[in-house]
Amino acid sequence: MKIQLFSLIAACCLITPVSGMAETTSDFLPEAGAKSSYSPQDIPTTLKPISDSLDTLLNKGFQIIATSGYANSGILFTLSFQKQHVLCVLTTPNSQSDQNVPTSRCWSLNIIAAAPSGK
Repeated sequence: MKIQLFSLIAACCLITPVSGMAETTSDFLPEAGAKSSYSPQDIPTTLKPISDSLDTLLNKGFQIIATSGYANSGILFTLSFQKQHVLCVLTTPNSQSDQNVPTSRCWSLNIIAAAPSGK
């Protein structure tokens, strides 16, 4: 009886920290426009569309430094190469629409004079 109780308590202690580390997006950052000293103003940011696809950028030497879901319609990737940073959205094929191949759209976060050359 004592062994079963000890096993139950040990299992609860092991599971609790994992559930506490689960990602919650609702309280990650202060809401835009919230009146708080921790909430900065929304500042316009230039996103320059680039004509390279996600796979082309990876072949040029860009590395994925972060990923995130994107509004239930794809995956958002943050890429970096030397001092250039790019956001790309990868949209996967969707059987409920006519899109049958993966596509990507990419934007440069900062303007660099010379783009990296292909390898």
